[in-house]
Amino acid sequence: MTWKPLGAAFPGGLTEARLQLHWAAQLVSGPGTSLLPAQTDYAQTNLGWDSQLGVLEGRHAGPESLQAGLVFESLELLVIDGARERSSMRLAGRALQQARAWLGKEMAGDEAAIALPVHEMPPHPVGEGAVFSDAGAEARTELAAWFANAFASIHDIVVKEPEASPVRCWPHHFDVASLMTLDAGGGAEEARSIGVGFSPGDGSYDQPYFYVTPWPYPDKEDLPTLTAGAHWHRNGWTGAVLTAERVISVPLVEQQRTVQRAIDGAVIACRELLGS
Repeated sequence: MTWKPLGAAFPGGLTEARLQLHWAAQLVSGPGTSLLPAQTDYAQTNLGWDSQLGVLEGRHAGPESLQAGLVFESLELLVIDGARERSSMRLAGRALQQARAWLGKEMAGDEAAIALPVHEMPPHPVGEGAVFSDAGAEARTELAAWFANAFASIHDIVVKEPEASPVRCWPHHFDVASLMTLDAGGGAEEARSIGVGFSPGDGSYDQPYFYVTPWPYPDKEDLPTLTAGAHWHRNGWTGAVLTAERVISVPLVEQQRTVQRAIDGAVIACRELLGS
């Protein structure tokens, strides 16, 4: 993978851009949510990353099997036809419902065709009908680099794990993740698993972070030592965490290796905890 250097914008200053992008991502999820059959794991709503176009992309949907996409840097909603952009709309100055109607018309010929996924979202004026803002381009560019690196890094780590699910972005929490199921045929609540993921920030950390979570959560206080600056998070959930502040504290040439070492070490630690 080609690593995109991180640290041009301070991790703690990405919150407003992240919240706007989180709401914009609901539009990208809308066609899959509305036009594809519902799946038990809500996979019809999840999103990928097009490394060639550099955009967050939704599922193929609609009469022509098109995709919605989101350019972080310009806050631009796309309709993608194969490997090319068919049409686009700048979101700045427009409300969520205006963009939703445009997307429905472009993808299905009907302004009412697209509904957004229904789940709890972080509060933001855009969710109450306010228009998107064009401010924060530097922060959006930084978040685009984090997402590109996260998709590629997690893929490189889990691709060698036959039990790992595809790396996808989930619109509810706006996180990028793969799940490694260790017990074939077991129910989701009973089967042992390891989640490998990335969050652009949330209620646990107001900055981007990588995480590796064992399931079931261990009940022991004495957890294995982690590597490359990762630490154990124990408040509300248990998992290994590598924060953005830690990643950008190392030289640029060491950022990718730091992330890889931290995640690899955390996966080993979680396997140890789960007896796998």
